Amino acid sequence: MFEPRVPLRTTVYETEAPFCSTIVLQKSLNMSPLTETSLVHCRATDSVAVVSTKHLDTVLCTMDFANSLLEMEISEARIALQRDAEELLNIDSVVDSLEAEIEAIHIRIAIQQEKRRAVETRILENKARISPARFLPTEILQQIFKSCLPNDRYVVPHIMSAPLLLCQICRRWRNIALTTPELWSSIDVHDWGVWTADFYTAMVARWLAAARNRPLAVSVMCFQKWDWFRQYDPTQSGLFRLLASHSTQFRDLHIQASRGYIDAFIASGAYAVKHILISVMPTSFLVNSGHPLTLGTSNITHVALCGKEALIKLIPRATFPQITHLTLDRPGAEVDFMKILLDFPALVELKVKLFFHNENLEIVHPPPDAMTLKHRALEILDIYLSEDALQFGDVTPLARIFDLLSLPSLRELAFVALGPGWEATVDEWLPDSVKVLFSGSSCSAKRLLYRNFKRPLNMIDSREQLRTLAIDLKVDNVGFGCHWYDIVSQQF
Repeated sequence: MFEPRVPLRTTVYETEAPFCSTIVLQKSLNMSPLTETSLVHCRATDSVAVVSTKHLDTVLCTMDFANSLLEMEISEARIALQRDAEELLNIDSVVDSLEAEIEAIHIRIAIQQEKRRAVETRILENKARISPARFLPTEILQQIFKSCLPNDRYVVPHIMSAPLLLCQICRRWRNIALTTPELWSSIDVHDWGVWTADFYTAMVARWLAAARNRPLAVSVMCFQKWDWFRQYDPTQSGLFRLLASHSTQFRDLHIQASRGYIDAFIASGAYAVKHILISVMPTSFLVNSGHPLTLGTSNITHVALCGKEALIKLIPRATFPQITHLTLDRPGAEVDFMKILLDFPALVELKVKLFFHNENLEIVHPPPDAMTLKHRALEILDIYLSEDALQFGDVTPLARIFDLLSLPSLRELAFVALGPGWEATVDEWLPDSVKVLFSGSSCSAKRLLYRNFKRPLNMIDSREQLRTLAIDLKVDNVGFGCHWYDIVSQQF
């Protein structure tokens, strides 16, 4: 059996002292080898135990030191937290005190601001009391108010323009405005049938009431198609009935709607208008437009018709001899100058817009054997030309008509180009026929106007030639896109 050997050492360290004493004891007692092995194992275990105990003591000492440092740091942190908490409480107390002071200051500022507004109000009131406008007589203020009205022929109600604006200044101005019927004698209204808002109808009612018994100039626009009125009676509209109730005051009427609405509108009241502008909106089916409108025949003198369906038949024939101003803007309908002058013997001013259709101007050509027509009343003849008429129209039929006319009272002839895409020249438009037309006039001063036309190269020579015939030639620009209503407004 193998017997382990224990090497002998000559040097014994301090930690091995128990082990050496064991060896001496073994030899003195003459122990067996097995017993020696057990002793060796015990000696090794004792040595490890001695080393582990010392290392543990060292570790424990280190941990105790670290724990003492940690406890010291925790203690210091707790002291710091307590100190900072007390300081934060002091700061919060100061902030609350300052906020209370600020709130008190705000309250004081608000009080002072309220006092300031009161003082400013008193200052304005006192300034108003000594204002020269306050001492103006009512009659002068009324004249001033009238001059504040918009330049539009029909006043559109708006709170930022007169007369509604004048009612918002002061009590006196409001009373003066409401007692000045002239401020409320013109209005532009829109009728949306049964969908017209009640507050809008109420506003129009107050407006017309302020006009009292003054003659009214009213523009009525209804953009609902006639198809709509086939299903709904237009008289269901409160605004429609309101306007009809003031029909006897209408002296100037502009109505833009379908033929059905126009018939119902005119038939609903006793209209005795002097000026009437009718714009017939197109419909999707044929309308019985052969019968005239039921207009009073005693006052009407100015008529304007717009739209293909706005036939001259709309106007009662009994009124033809008294009509002095006529405007026609009817695309798709031929203009018969000769018949117009025959039917309207008192016509002083005629405005016609010409269109191009089927390679010709929409003009009724006079027959070859036509006789000269003499019209003694016509003073102003204005011809408005669409862009197509300028570009493609043949002026020969118009020249033929001019050659057949004798107008002893003619003092102004105007050609107005409405097409910005084509620049017309004066030389292309009837210079010779114009001379013939003016040659029959007995007026001492005659004027020939070309508006939106290109000036001739020999403008000076052309002007001198016409001046020998007492004709003043003028070529200027008035802008394109002239609407028929603008044309009519210059006439009325």
